[in-house]
Amino acid sequence: MNNQQVDYGCDASFQPLLSVDEALDVLTNSVKINKDIEWVTLDLALGRILAIDICADIFVPSFDNSAMDGYAINFQEEQINATGGLIFAITARIPAGSTGDVLAPGCAARIFTGAPIPQGANTVIMQEECELVDNETKIKIYRPITLNENIRPKGNDIKSGDVILSKGRQLQPQDIALAASVGVKKFKVFSKIKVGVFFTGNELVEVNDTLKAGQIFNSNRYALVALLNNLGCEVVNLGNVEDTFDATCQALEKLKLNCDLIITTGGVSVGEEDHVKPAVETLGTLDLWRVKMKPGKPLAFGKIKNCAFIGLPGNPVSAMLTFLLFARPFIKKMQGVKHYLNTTFKVSANFDWNRTKSRREFVRVRLLRNTSPMQVHKYPKQGSDVLSSMVWADGIVEIPEKTTFKSGKILDFYPFNEMML
Repeated sequence: MNNQQVDYGCDASFQPLLSVDEALDVLTNSVKINKDIEWVTLDLALGRILAIDICADIFVPSFDNSAMDGYAINFQEEQINATGGLIFAITARIPAGSTGDVLAPGCAARIFTGAPIPQGANTVIMQEECELVDNETKIKIYRPITLNENIRPKGNDIKSGDVILSKGRQLQPQDIALAASVGVKKFKVFSKIKVGVFFTGNELVEVNDTLKAGQIFNSNRYALVALLNNLGCEVVNLGNVEDTFDATCQALEKLKLNCDLIITTGGVSVGEEDHVKPAVETLGTLDLWRVKMKPGKPLAFGKIKNCAFIGLPGNPVSAMLTFLLFARPFIKKMQGVKHYLNTTFKVSANFDWNRTKSRREFVRVRLLRNTSPMQVHKYPKQGSDVLSSMVWADGIVEIPEKTTFKSGKILDFYPFNEMML
């Protein structure tokens, strides 16, 4: 591509600031949900997104079975609620995987957990409550007996026709186990979305290089790729791209051909060295927003042909937090996830907040787990360059605009252990 005169402008500085909620709504309402699907085996299904409901075609369990080791007995109506001292002859032994013959009235069958209840049996007594008598040919029970004790009925867990897993669910180990319990052999899932990434900035160098004056290691590259891998995306990583308009356009052109989304960090402001903004505007459309939040005010969203574009801030904490707060829900919805928004829970701040701000703040905090309600305390350095705070913190609390408070204020907490998945 030939060099051309580029109008970098400064109109973005006059754009009104969007609230966090407004920006998130615009992003998520713009998502084009992935429609491509594929089949995967159970062993390869972890983290994938279900494309259809999974229905059971069997009962689980498929037969009445014993909930514990003990004795299945056939006792009569007149023995119900007897004060104890009832004797039953042992006539059978039924381990798991076997079936027993019909159990006659007044008889007992030694039975083990999970074994089928024999016909005629109407309750199971745990072995600790039975005394073996007459050379261990009979059992004696000293407490009152009721019907259907310790019997797990057919379909106790799942009934044939039940929807056991719903479309849009991200498969976890317990989901895969549940599907296996009804004989599912493979899942129909949404195909992985492809996310292209690249990074600009003459100050950025790879970790294998030697730092020179004015240079920094490119931590954003590794943060972004790791976050995308955690989300189950297929990442197309171009790495560092020459910090010119032409090179930026070439990177965008390459990624738009086979990616669903392009994400970059930095380069979307209006300075003369910010080439991502004019490059995206030349090839597609771009909205540059200033979001009323700290850290992470600048955020860009656009489109190049059928490929969505998200431009994150360049500071490492700002890049990670805006990814978690905005890009993550966008990607989750694109993947077909049913519940794509971040979840929060309430915590109590053990710090004062004396400075009223016009922007919503997201403060890195650590949980104090031995308190009730659970408290959080904040990292002493909240700068957008303090990447060590992201390692120290368990998550972030949201402090509304124009707010001051004393210790004890209840706030919304975003846990990193959920936001990273």
